[in-house]
Amino acid sequence: MKARFLFRRQISIAWAATTAGSVFVVAVTAGAASLPPAAQRAVIFQTEIAPIFQERCISCHGAEKEKGGLRLDDRKLALRGGDEGTAIVPGDSAKSLLIQLVAGVDEDRIMPAKGPRLSAEEIGLLRAWVDQGAKWPEKGVSTARDPRLEHWAFQPVRRFPALEAVDPVWRGNAIDAFVLAKLEEKNLKPSPEADRATLVRRISFGLTGLPPTLQQVDSFVKSASPNALPQLVDRLLDSPRYGERWARHWLDVARFCESQGFERDKIRPNSWRYRDYVINSLNEDKPYDVFVREQIAGDVLPGVTSERIVATGFLVAGPYDEVGLNQQSKIMRSRAREEELEDVVSVVGQTFLGLTVNCARCHSHKFDPITHEDYYQLKAVFEGVRPGDKDILTAAQLKEKEAEKKRLFASIYRLRRARANLEKKVMARLLARPGDVAEGLPRPLLTWEFESDAHEATGLMKGTLLDGARIENGRLILDGKKAYVKTTRLFRDLRARTFEVWAAITDLKSRGGGLLTLEQVDSSAFDSIVFGEREAGKWIAGSNAFRRTRNLQAPAETTASDDLTHLVIVYAEDGTITLYRNGKVYGAPYKPTGPQSELQTYKKGQSFFLFGKRHTGGGKPFFAGEIDEARVYDRALSSSELQASFAAGPRGIPLGKILSEMTAEQRAERSRLNLAIEREKAAYDAAATRPRAYAAIAAQPSITHRLARGDAGKPREAVSPAGLSAITKPSPDFGLKPDAPEAQRRIRLAVWITDPQNPLVARVIVNRVWHYHFGAGIVSTPNDLGLSGGRPSHPKLLDHLAAEFIANGWSLKWLHKKILLSRTYRQSSAHYPEAVNLDADNRLLWRHSPRRLEAEAVRDALLAISGQLNLRMGGSGYMPWNLHIDNTHFYDWEDKIGEDFNRRTVYRLGVQSARDPLLDSLDCPDLSTKTPVRASTTTPIQALALMNNSVVQRQAQMFAERLIAEAPSSVEAQITRAYRLAYARAPKSSELARDASASKELGLPTVCWAIFNSSEFVYLR
Repeated sequence: MKARFLFRRQISIAWAATTAGSVFVVAVTAGAASLPPAAQRAVIFQTEIAPIFQERCISCHGAEKEKGGLRLDDRKLALRGGDEGTAIVPGDSAKSLLIQLVAGVDEDRIMPAKGPRLSAEEIGLLRAWVDQGAKWPEKGVSTARDPRLEHWAFQPVRRFPALEAVDPVWRGNAIDAFVLAKLEEKNLKPSPEADRATLVRRISFGLTGLPPTLQQVDSFVKSASPNALPQLVDRLLDSPRYGERWARHWLDVARFCESQGFERDKIRPNSWRYRDYVINSLNEDKPYDVFVREQIAGDVLPGVTSERIVATGFLVAGPYDEVGLNQQSKIMRSRAREEELEDVVSVVGQTFLGLTVNCARCHSHKFDPITHEDYYQLKAVFEGVRPGDKDILTAAQLKEKEAEKKRLFASIYRLRRARANLEKKVMARLLARPGDVAEGLPRPLLTWEFESDAHEATGLMKGTLLDGARIENGRLILDGKKAYVKTTRLFRDLRARTFEVWAAITDLKSRGGGLLTLEQVDSSAFDSIVFGEREAGKWIAGSNAFRRTRNLQAPAETTASDDLTHLVIVYAEDGTITLYRNGKVYGAPYKPTGPQSELQTYKKGQSFFLFGKRHTGGGKPFFAGEIDEARVYDRALSSSELQASFAAGPRGIPLGKILSEMTAEQRAERSRLNLAIEREKAAYDAAATRPRAYAAIAAQPSITHRLARGDAGKPREAVSPAGLSAITKPSPDFGLKPDAPEAQRRIRLAVWITDPQNPLVARVIVNRVWHYHFGAGIVSTPNDLGLSGGRPSHPKLLDHLAAEFIANGWSLKWLHKKILLSRTYRQSSAHYPEAVNLDADNRLLWRHSPRRLEAEAVRDALLAISGQLNLRMGGSGYMPWNLHIDNTHFYDWEDKIGEDFNRRTVYRLGVQSARDPLLDSLDCPDLSTKTPVRASTTTPIQALALMNNSVVQRQAQMFAERLIAEAPSSVEAQITRAYRLAYARAPKSSELARDASASKELGLPTVCWAIFNSSEFVYLR
C-alpha cells in the first residue's frame, strides 16, 4: 500500500475548478502540485471552514465515532491529530494529511469515505486556511455543540423548593413529597406503614447488618413516644456495627481484596488497615468530601497522618499482575502497567464521579462526552502511584519513636549493667574458691573476657583496639562502622576447632560483620562467625570467596538489644561445619564441596584473630554490637559439651550457682532489676515496631503521553494532569504542566472532585446510599450516571438530596437518618396487583420492595442469633483457608471452628482465587471487581447450602443450646424466643403448635435449622 501510495503521488492529475469567477486548471506532477491550489485570499474559519467540517466530516470524526482517532469538532483535538499522527500542519497544507486525504492523493484513501468528494474550491479553502496558520478560535466557534453535554448528570446540582405533600400524613419530609408527586402522576397510592416489628428488623439490618436484639425490639414496639423512631435510628447509627455494615458496601465498590490475584495471588498481609480505615471513618461520620480526598491524596495532603496514608489503599486495592509487571520485555511490562493504571482511573471515575472514564482509553467515549485526551489527563494524575507495603508513621512520629528507642535502649543498658555488676560480685567470690566453678566443661585454648583490655585472658595473645573499639563494663563495644580488634599472630597450628562467642546485636541492619575471625596473614583464607551478609538477620560460617559458606534454613534475628546471644561454629576434622545458636543447632550441618572448600589449617605465626570485622583484605562490613566473651577450642566440641557451656554462661559459672550464692537482699535487688528490664524491653519492642500498610507508594513519574488506540507502543503528544473537560465547574484545568510534581497532581484532583460545584460527586454518593436502603438507586446504575446508565426515577429528589447533603456538612449519618425517617422508607412490602401492572419494578416506590439479605448478613445473622458472634473489631482478618505454595498460592476452604472464625464476615481475609461455599452460593461477588450492585439470584444451590452447609448446621445446634439455656421452662417458650430472635416477632398459634410438635419429635436443633432455611429469615420486608 505504501509503495502504491508513493507511486500514485507522482501521477499527473488535472483539476478544474471555478472560484469567484476564476477558472483554475492545474497540471499536477508530484508533491504539492498534485493538490488543488489554495485560495488566494484570507479565509474565515467561522463562515467557510466550520461548515465544511460540520457537514462533511464530523459524522465520522466527531464525538460519537472518532474514526482513526481523529476529531474535527474541537480545535485542540483536531490539531492533536489521530492514530496516524498530525493531520493539520499549520502553515504547510502540502504536508497536512487532512489535505492529502480530501484531495485523494491516494485513490484508495479518499475522504470523506461516504458521500461526494469535496470540490476543488472546498479543498482550496481548506489549504488556504491551513497555510494561513489554521486559525481556529478557542471560544465562540465550534464545529458542533456536543449534545451529550446537555445530559442531566453534567448540569449543576439544583436545590428544588421542598414540595408540600397533599396528604398531611406525608408532610414534613421532602423525600415523601417528591415521591408522592410521582405516584399521583400515575394515579398510584403509597402503601401503609409497616408494622413496628417489621420496621425495627428492617432498620437494624439496614444500618448494622445484624438482627435487632430483643431489647431493641421491645423498646421500639412498645414505645408510645413520637421520638421512638428517631431515637432508634440514632442508637443504631452510633453503634460500631454501623461502620462494619456500611464498610462492606464501600469495599464492594472499591474492589477491596487482600490478595493480589493473577497467577501468584499472594496475600497482602497489611491490606486490612484500609478496611479498618473505612470502618472507623464511617463510624466517626467523617465528612464525605474529606473521606474522598484522603483516599485519593491522603499521603500528600497538608497535615498528613498515619490514617491518611492508609486511606490511599483505595487506589491500589485492585489486582496486581506481578508476573506481567516483571517480564523481561519492556513493552510487555508497559502494557501490564497500562492495565494497572486503567484499573486506578476506572475505580476513581466510577466510584466518585459515576462515569466509565476508562472507556476512553483507546478512543473517545462512545456515549459520554469524555475525550481520549481526558482519559490520559486523568491517568497522568496517577502515573506515579504504585502499590506496596509502606511505613505509615509520619516523619514527626518516626522521629519521636527513634528518640524513645534510644532512651529505652539506654535505660535497658543501665539496668542490665547493674544486674551484671551484681552477679559479678558473686562470681568474684566463686572464682576465688577452687572447686566452685562448674565441673565437666570443655577447656578452651584461648579466652577473651574483655574485662579491661582486648588481650587473651592467659596472656598468650595480645589484642589491639582499633578505630574506636572500646571496653566498657566487661564488654567489647563495636560501632558497626569501623571499630574492630586485631590480635597478635597465632602461637600454634590450628585445624579442627570450635569458635564460641557471647554477643549482643545492637543493629539488625548491619550486613556482613564478623564476630570472631581467624585469618591468614596473606588474606588467602579466613573463617568467621558472620552476621547478615547473605541474608539479612541470619548467621553464616563466613569464608574466603564463600568456599566454606552455605545459606542456612534458620530463623533471622528479630530484636536488637544488649541481650547476649550464644553463637558457635564447629569445624570438624572431616570438614563438616555446624553452627549453634543458644545451645541448639542453627540450620543443618553441612560438608562443603568444591575447589579449596576443604578444612583449612591455620599455621603458627601466619594467622591472627579479628573481632568485629570479617577480614582485613579490603572488607568494609563491620559488626555492630557488644562481645562479652569469646573462646577458641583446638578441637570440634560435641553438641552436649556446647549445651553445657551455654547453660554455664560466660566465665563458665552456671546462673543457678550464682543465684544460690546471693544474699536475700541481692536476690530481691536482682528480681527488681529483672522486672524493670522486662518492662523497658516491652516498651522498646513497641517503639521499635514500624506499622505498615498496603497503600499507594508514590514517586515522581515520567511524562504521560496519549497512546494511539491505547497501545503502549504508540505514544503521541505529552499531556498534563487534569480533570474531565465535560465538567466545566469547577474548572477541569489544574494549571499543571506535564512534568508537574506528583503530589500536586493528586491533591488538585482530590480538590476538584470534591468541589461543591462538581455536579457528580454528591449525586453519586446520595444515589449509592439510596440504593442500599431501597434495593435500587434513584439511578439504577450507581457506577454510571452517564448517557448509557439508567435514567433517574426522581431526578428532582436526587438533586434536592444532593444539595441538602452538601449543606449538611457532607454527613452520611444525616443522609441515612433523612431517608430512614421518611414515610417512603417506612412503607410496608404489601403486594398490589394494580400497582404491579403499572410499575412492576417499583421504580415509583409505591411500596418497600422485599430483598434477600446479602451473603455476609446471612452468615452474621446465623452467628448473632446462635449467640456465637464475636464482635471483636479491627486488625488482621480470620482466614478460613489452608494455604499451599507451589510456585503460586493455592487456597483450600475449611470450616474452621473457634472464636476467631466467628467474627463478622467483613473481617474475613478475602482471597481472589478462593471461594467460600456458603457465601458464594448467596451471590457474594468476586472481590477483585467493582460491584456497585450485587446480583440477587434464586437457585437450588442456595437452598442446598442453607440445608447442608456445616456452618448452618453447627449454628442451628448452638441456637438450640442458647434457647434451652435462656428459656428452660418449656418447648413453647423456646420456640417463642426463637421466633423473636430470628424474625423480631412472636409466632402465631399455628406456628407455635407446629414447631413445638416438631421439636418434641425431631429435636429443637431441627426446628432451629428450619428457621434458618425459611424465607422470612433470609429476606427483609
